[in-house]
Amino acid sequence: MNGFEEFLEEYDDLAERLIQARYQDFGRAVRRFFQLLDQAPEPSRSHLRWLRVLFPLERVTSEVMVQPSGMVGSGQLNWPDDLDLALSAQLNLLESFGDSDREALQFSRGYFYSRSNNINDVLHEMTGHLFDPMIRDLRRYLQRNKDKPADASQVPASDRLVPLDHNRPEYAATIEAIESTEVAALASNEILPEDRERIKFELNAGMLLLKASSVREAAIEAVLIRALKWLSANFAGAALGVAADQALQAVLKLLAG
Repeated sequence: MNGFEEFLEEYDDLAERLIQARYQDFGRAVRRFFQLLDQAPEPSRSHLRWLRVLFPLERVTSEVMVQPSGMVGSGQLNWPDDLDLALSAQLNLLESFGDSDREALQFSRGYFYSRSNNINDVLHEMTGHLFDPMIRDLRRYLQRNKDKPADASQVPASDRLVPLDHNRPEYAATIEAIESTEVAALASNEILPEDRERIKFELNAGMLLLKASSVREAAIEAVLIRALKWLSANFAGAALGVAADQALQAVLKLLAG
């Protein structure tokens, strides 16, 4: 058995565990799956790196996800027609759930209908209809490209530099929205003290990055966008969640130019 076959054997095992994972184990299963992808043999590892920067998470949020109307399963997902773009978008969405079981559950409730209110049944509606097919598509993608060297000239820049015009009204509105989110986080009794402190520093770090004349999109994604998504998912419906979602949309609009 060669290195690629051993990789696929472990891939199949971790993929099955992810699809069958219960709510309390889902984030851990997602993280283990992506740890394996990071250890894939070449050229698969390079193909995966290319795929994961092709359609980043912020584009999924702004271009794919149509927010639910309030009813269970009422949200819409407008995936790209191009197979590689759709695969990239779905892969990045799945990876984002490794940080928050609650965010995965909330997404499931918003975009997939289940007759049962059991949290595991709700989660499995999502994994069965979205990520099970995606994981099988990814496996076929890796098999098709297992002997094809990755073309470095086709790899999009994951560290895209975004110029910032501090005189634009959108810039001032974005900073104001982030500051309002920080105020709401400090005032909220629902957020744990240790989470409140972490979020305060992450929001401040994000605003500091935005003071430069240009910013690396990857840096904003890693610090600011991730913090705002966590707040939006974990405090949905509360004042803090609303403020975080408004700030998130402002940041995404600013980065899109």
